Amino acid sequence: MLIIVESPTKARKIQSLLHVRTLSTIGHFKDLPDSSIGVDLKTYEPTFVYHEKKQHLPEELRKAATGETVMLAGDPDREGYAISCHIHEEIKSVAKACLRMEIYEVTEKGLKESLAKAVPFDQTNAGLYHAFLGRRIGDRLVGYILSPIVSRSLHNKYSVGRVQSPAVRLVVDREREIRNFISSKYWLLNIQLSKDETTFLAYHLKGKFETQSDADSIIQLIAGESHAVAEKVEKKETKQGAKPPFTTVDLQAAAASRLKYPPEQTMKLAQALFDHGLITYHRTDSVRMDEAFIAEIRRFLEQSIGSEYLPAKPNQFKSKNSQAEAHEGIRPTHMHAPTEIADRISREQLTTDHARLYELIFRRAVASQMAPARYDSTLLIFDVAGEKFKATGRIMKFDGFLNVYAEAEEEKEGKGTEEKLQTLPPLTVGEKVKKDQQSLEEKKTKPPGRFTLGSLVKELERLGIGRPSTYAAITKNISDRGYVREDKGKVIPLPPGETLIDFLRQKHPWVIDYELTRRMEAFLDRIVDNQETWQRFCKGVHNKMGFAIPPARGVGGGPSDAQLKYASYLAAKSGLVIPEDTLKSGRALSLWISEMVSKNTPPSVVPPPAAVSS
Repeated sequence: MLIIVESPTKARKIQSLLHVRTLSTIGHFKDLPDSSIGVDLKTYEPTFVYHEKKQHLPEELRKAATGETVMLAGDPDREGYAISCHIHEEIKSVAKACLRMEIYEVTEKGLKESLAKAVPFDQTNAGLYHAFLGRRIGDRLVGYILSPIVSRSLHNKYSVGRVQSPAVRLVVDREREIRNFISSKYWLLNIQLSKDETTFLAYHLKGKFETQSDADSIIQLIAGESHAVAEKVEKKETKQGAKPPFTTVDLQAAAASRLKYPPEQTMKLAQALFDHGLITYHRTDSVRMDEAFIAEIRRFLEQSIGSEYLPAKPNQFKSKNSQAEAHEGIRPTHMHAPTEIADRISREQLTTDHARLYELIFRRAVASQMAPARYDSTLLIFDVAGEKFKATGRIMKFDGFLNVYAEAEEEKEGKGTEEKLQTLPPLTVGEKVKKDQQSLEEKKTKPPGRFTLGSLVKELERLGIGRPSTYAAITKNISDRGYVREDKGKVIPLPPGETLIDFLRQKHPWVIDYELTRRMEAFLDRIVDNQETWQRFCKGVHNKMGFAIPPARGVGGGPSDAQLKYASYLAAKSGLVIPEDTLKSGRALSLWISEMVSKNTPPSVVPPPAAVSS
């Protein structure tokens, strides 16, 4: 048997656990060429070429697979399935059998379960590969057609992306909303009350007063009153429930807020934790957790901190996407005491950063199966000269899941209140309470806050733009290309980003349209379900650009070195001579390459010479 995965680390781990030969491709080993668009603009068939440094790999894979039963175990997502498809194309003629193996945890138990569930590759869902083609080719069309147009129009180098450009727009529009925000004043009216040795505030039921005169008139009315009368005393127990285990986006948001890790770093660390067998697969929309692992958590909690921290039945969480239920949320692969975290990380020769992220994942997963925190909450309504005031208070009586995983700021969005939670004295209806004073607090409305990297990926998810597995690359790209930067934890646009969005809004508004981008993602999901075709997706994207062809690449209109090398390879392969005039123009050579690709090459792969790469 032979197992083929993407990651060398994962390959070594699998081989040590199963004692089965395991190879890695180190990600994709072929892709669209850099020197030309690599897509037939009539049929949208791609021409994939081998990466220069991996040209030896297909032959090595064929040699290793000859006569073997091969487990194609690329990651359990579209990209991983696409890599497995490309491997399948290379080895199917020499392998004894090819099966698809989906690995969700790199443990002996998880691997044996994956092996038992492996199915013949020909019987797997080709819709995953078709969705990969739609995404890859659609993005190539946008990048290779729009980016040169924008760059020439703006006299600088710009990159346009089907998903990255809407992300830049989010940051730009938020910044302009902040700049254009006109603050207005409002007032809050409170009274200070005291009983025994407890002093507390009650706020006027109206809430915000838009004019000071309205509030002043009430102050004049109540100023002479020495007491407030308790009109309503409402006491009840309130509960705060545990959150589910992390999804990819929630992990990125929490790591950005708590650990100050950008999404790209979080995903790299999580990838290593997965490859070393410490966590389950980290690209997931699911919040479900394995029942056997839940049972382990419950046993651990009962033995370590007491049965009162266990709900009567395991907590159940529902994923936003029903298709996600086949997967799990992100959790540790083994249950253990928190004190063992450092030792487990050390044994795998990982870093302190890995340990911090692992502890976050560990605590969130364990807390998800704990009892809710309980509070004694009190609501008091007072009457002062006919005016009504409200005081609220809350005292924790049982910490529940907060014993293991306390909420952070990114998990409290939308929970803010200008009324203070405070300790309140015991009162009865009709009781008079001493009024010490009344105060008027002048406030100003605030503009919306800037995005953090964590809240930016949460907003992309909310809008249905991109997919969780792409957010780390998106935030990195828009930073690396100088469109945004992070300043004191906040994401702000840079002048090139604003210039780009202004141009696109005027000339190509479709590419930054949130709703259209969301519909494109939904279309790709339908391709996965074999309800649509990748060709229709690509044609729809191309249609948005008026079926334009890529303009000439490079400066000054001449062909790039990569174009010349790739064109020379195609000419030699076909026994043709490139016209001399064509060699003088980057645009003409690009058209010649596209024509040669569509006429004389198969849609699967063109292996270029070593020189053809950039």
